[in-house]
Amino acid sequence: MGSSEPGDLSRYLDGELSKADLPEHLRQEAEAFERIIGSLDRGPAKLPRSVRGAVMERVRAIPAPWWRRAWTWFATPRPLRLSPLHGTLALAALIAVLLVALPKPQAGPQTSTGVRVATRFIYLEPNATRVSVTGEFANWDPAGIPMRRGADGNWVAEIDLPPGLHHYVFVVDGTRWAPDPNASSQVDDGFGLKNSVLLVTGSRSS
Repeated sequence: MGSSEPGDLSRYLDGELSKADLPEHLRQEAEAFERIIGSLDRGPAKLPRSVRGAVMERVRAIPAPWWRRAWTWFATPRPLRLSPLHGTLALAALIAVLLVALPKPQAGPQTSTGVRVATRFIYLEPNATRVSVTGEFANWDPAGIPMRRGADGNWVAEIDLPPGLHHYVFVVDGTRWAPDPNASSQVDDGFGLKNSVLLVTGSRSS
């Protein structure tokens, strides 16, 4: 048989060859398989058409563990029949679950909503042709809020702001951003420059 002998034994196990077609030493192995099958059957050795098929039948006959049977039961689709009452109760339960799961609006911080304080900004720059003030209250718009120039060279703007801390700078001639030299506090803007800080209280600020 040569190099095809192992394949012949496999074909015998699959029922494609008879034992008589095998070489002597493979016949002995086939008889050993027959004895194994016979011991599994607890009866006379009887070779089925496919030895592998018989072994797999034996394996399938072993009861599955309880957890696998439970999973199979839960995973198997089943038709669900609900009475009108049951359907109404199920819908009500679903709505209740959705209402509980929906995010609830969060109460914001207690602030004086609607309260505005007239706040005056003053910047001395007599050589500028135009000056504006910008900050968080103006979304840091480079155009800012235009300021008026007085006869004394001061640029003035009056803005209604809510109470709290406000960061701001002056924009000179549309290009130069300058902090307020008269501000009580300055902070880094994260780009190497400074922002001025203004605390607006319930009274007029300047």
